[in-house]
Amino acid sequence: MRYDFIAEFFAKPTDKEPIYRTRLNEIQSECNFLKAILDIYFPDKETEFICIGGVGNLFNESNVNQMHQAQIEGNQVVVLVDADSVAKGYGYKKRKADIDNGLTANNISFPYFIYPNNRDDGEVEVLMESAARRDLHSIFFDCFEDYEKCVSGVKDEQGQPLYNTPNLKGKLHTYMNAQKLSSRLRTKLGSGDWLFNEKEYWDLDVEALQPLKDFFAKNLK
Repeated sequence: MRYDFIAEFFAKPTDKEPIYRTRLNEIQSECNFLKAILDIYFPDKETEFICIGGVGNLFNESNVNQMHQAQIEGNQVVVLVDADSVAKGYGYKKRKADIDNGLTANNISFPYFIYPNNRDDGEVEVLMESAARRDLHSIFFDCFEDYEKCVSGVKDEQGQPLYNTPNLKGKLHTYMNAQKLSSRLRTKLGSGDWLFNEKEYWDLDVEALQPLKDFFAKNLK
């Protein structure tokens, strides 16, 4: 059986060697984050990632037909999406309600996981940040967070922020770009692989990742 991850993804496992595909470069870091977790904790599962260009596209006709077809072929569709925040018009409760309503309206069923932990508001980068090796790179994080506070405190004549501050994804990208990497690893980083399997930079055993691992354990049979 294969597993298709949709939304930000859908996934498909078989008894062959694991393969991972993604259609859009902008979600390469998320794909590689999940790939690293699956490689370590679920090495026998083959998973195909299919980006749908945002959760708003989850229940469009093309994707619903693709999910139905995957299920007809005996594949398991597994969906992963960001909860986002109430400030952005979403948050965990609204995201869950929207997905449940979409399942009913489209007469389809699949297990889904809402980042970061199937409970709170946030996004996949919350999990990534929890796995970052702050214990080994505390100087970087202390300096970066001082920079964020300084820049966000600068206002224009109207009292509005004069500069944009990096979002969490930008912070983590800067974290990896700041590392002294070999040419080989620098090339991988440039292709969107944030080196999640490198223990010098990431700890995938952190407790914050357990809800996601539990979800995989339950649904990747």
